[in-house]
Amino acid sequence: MFFKQPFMQNCQKRHVQISIIGAASEVGKNTVLLLKQNHHINKLHLYDDNNSVLGLGLELSHTPGGPTISAFSEEHTLPDAIRNAHLVVMVSRIPRKLGSTREQMLATNALPVQRLCKTISNTNPDAFLAFSTNPINSIVPFASALLFHYNAFCSHKIFGITHIDTARARTLLAKTLNVNPRSINVPVIGGHSDETIIPLFSNITPSHYRVKPCQDDTLTRLLTKCGTEVLNHKLGNDSAVLAVAWSINEFVEKIIEALYGGYVIVNSYTSNPHYGTKFFSGPTKVGSLGIVETCTNLPMSDFERRLLERAVPIINRDVAQGEEHVQVVETAPNL
Repeated sequence: MFFKQPFMQNCQKRHVQISIIGAASEVGKNTVLLLKQNHHINKLHLYDDNNSVLGLGLELSHTPGGPTISAFSEEHTLPDAIRNAHLVVMVSRIPRKLGSTREQMLATNALPVQRLCKTISNTNPDAFLAFSTNPINSIVPFASALLFHYNAFCSHKIFGITHIDTARARTLLAKTLNVNPRSINVPVIGGHSDETIIPLFSNITPSHYRVKPCQDDTLTRLLTKCGTEVLNHKLGNDSAVLAVAWSINEFVEKIIEALYGGYVIVNSYTSNPHYGTKFFSGPTKVGSLGIVETCTNLPMSDFERRLLERAVPIINRDVAQGEEHVQVVETAPNL
């Protein structure tokens, strides 16, 4: 099921520091509110170009318990915001809008990602780095190529957060089966776009749960359209916020468990060559030093294999767009 990578076990407990980049965004605000309640985090650093992040940090500091809050704004403070962090998370920057293409989102979000990667390479190259910034299919290869260019790339420490896909799959399935969504799990593989999200309803756990082939098709269609449906109901003015923040929080909670010496499974888009692409999303085993195993050889139904065959060329195109965009930003004049 998993592809093994070199890994040295380290079970020593840590004083965990998390840095959230884009904390003043709507997703960021909700994410940091959830993380403030996590007593396993010692320090929570908030960064945003928007000065309102300073007020957000002050407000959170007035709530009892949880991690110590520090807020940073303006570009010159970014190194201080991520220095000594065990995990750096960039949440959604410019939100998805109706009609926005993935090429437009990549061009819009590329410069903040470039700035973060350059700062990490100079300040904290050992940190785990996770993105919940669209388009994830291109942003993660783009960031990876940048870090390689800056001599700071580590394939087992960079993640695209795709927990939102498994959260939605569990919820949709639970409604169909009339069960508690916290009692079931559905791996979701592929990428993170309507055309590349592939829920494996043939791999439901516990294994005694089953769906009919017609339900498999319907649930897959519903899952891939969840994000667009939210956009439509918000009249095209905002993307999914609360569910995304919830899924980022779940991802961070699991990574913290790994940092404390455990082994966890997160759904993430990572370097993974086993499905005919350079990057691939799926259940990923993580330990205290990073990714231990990425998914491979997951059993699939004929329907799921057809979805994978259609998705692979799209993922490869998205990866190539991300990698090629490095040349665009690296040769652009400084303004």
